[in-house]
Amino acid sequence: MEWSDYQLVLTVAREKSIRGAARMLGVNHATVSRRLAQLNNGPMGPLLHRSNTGFWPTNTGQSVVEAAMKMEQISDEAVRKQRASEQSLSGPLSISVPSLMLQHLLIGDLAKFGEQHPEIELTVDSTDRFVDLDRAEADMVLRGSDSPPDHWVGRRLFPYSLSLYAHKDYLANTSAADLRWIAPPDGDVRWASWLEQSPFPDAAIGMRITTIAGRFTALKEGLGMGRAACFMADRDPDLVRLPGAPVIEAETFWLLCHPDFAGTSRAKAALAYFSNVMNSYRPLLQGEQR
Repeated sequence: MEWSDYQLVLTVAREKSIRGAARMLGVNHATVSRRLAQLNNGPMGPLLHRSNTGFWPTNTGQSVVEAAMKMEQISDEAVRKQRASEQSLSGPLSISVPSLMLQHLLIGDLAKFGEQHPEIELTVDSTDRFVDLDRAEADMVLRGSDSPPDHWVGRRLFPYSLSLYAHKDYLANTSAADLRWIAPPDGDVRWASWLEQSPFPDAAIGMRITTIAGRFTALKEGLGMGRAACFMADRDPDLVRLPGAPVIEAETFWLLCHPDFAGTSRAKAALAYFSNVMNSYRPLLQGEQR
């Protein structure tokens, strides 16, 4: 087996599906399926078996997974140390930011960073998952978190805030008896407390939408009332806060990088720049600027 085979087995075991593994590996579904079948039918196989809950390692496959994890750690460490050895303000720099922050707040600031440092090859990861700096999935991450990994280094910023909003026309033209909520899916443990503190705790739920972006679009379309981040809704001329709506702090923002990379000139420049940018938006992010 080559490293790519170990990596494939590990990724399928992690993702529990061929489709998820293909997405993580950047190849098509058929390639993963074909190679996994070859490995399962090879001299070491079967390595992974399929159940109702996805793919799981056999006893032999578990040994392959554990070996692959060790190989991955060595590979990731080599990548981090190679990047950390580059001390000039040039070369690659990848930063991961939440997709909605990229769309509603930071896209212009990221462009300005590139203009100020034209020799830095900036890559922006806008997936919403918390990327793993230990696995060199990015050089730096901006995320809200109550408990980021202890060994990552950088800046603890401040909490962001949320409130309750509706389209100004919806609120003006809908009677209190007809008001409806755009709610998150069942299982959001904080939603009940939001309803209790809202100015319309007895209004019915009109629809549930699983994603933040989807709920925000529904607010913009005037389909009901809902919760939104202040930095998204307060800047929108069509949205207004519900009268008497609470402003509640959410998670704290962190700007972090791996300690292997923290001492580089690129990391220092990016940490300084983006912490200043975030602090400039603090009143907006905390619901104080409307």
